[in-house]
Amino acid sequence: MNQSKVGNKRRHTEGAVMAAAEELFLEKGYSLATTTEIARRAGVTHAMLHYYFQTKEQIFFKVLDKNLHELFASIRVAMSTEAVSFWENLKGGVTRLLDYFDRHRQLVAFLYDVARHNPELLARYRESTIDLIAGLAGHHKVLLDREVRAGRCNPITFEQLFLDIVTTSCSTYLFLPVVEPIAGMTGPETDQALQRRHDEVIALLYHRLYGQCAPDR
Repeated sequence: MNQSKVGNKRRHTEGAVMAAAEELFLEKGYSLATTTEIARRAGVTHAMLHYYFQTKEQIFFKVLDKNLHELFASIRVAMSTEAVSFWENLKGGVTRLLDYFDRHRQLVAFLYDVARHNPELLARYRESTIDLIAGLAGHHKVLLDREVRAGRCNPITFEQLFLDIVTTSCSTYLFLPVVEPIAGMTGPETDQALQRRHDEVIALLYHRLYGQCAPDR
């Protein structure tokens, strides 16, 4: 078998294992998902899984890497231009964040579960996460400081704005598994509720920055 076929087979197998692991992590949580189940769902032997990934932790970090890089790449595209106002730039990034959570609705609850029961995993990932956030935030921190100094928005630090974005965005998806069954919401109803929540998050952030109702969206 030539090197190209070997490389393709490796990528296919790793991809299948990561996809199966992500499904099981989201369904059962990190602690209850086993490598035996991951291998079975991926359609590979347990031995083959361990040939590519030595531990469940290693699979977890690869899955988390994939999700965070996809998320930050999407936000970075929306916030990469200086041709629009600071608010339009920020709104574009927050919209991409909410859209990503819409497509990965279990992700926030899963990470919260990991933080509660396996905090050491996220602690080991802290440096990589900080690097990703710093790479995205550095330029926009300067833009926010400029906006505040010019008197175009209310005084606020970038750190506080970041926390406002994270808490307003993540709380919706954290409580979604509780709200849906209690409210008896169907798929389309959930979609509509999330879209209304998206608009509300944007309005709340605009009001925090500019002290008035958000403009028409």
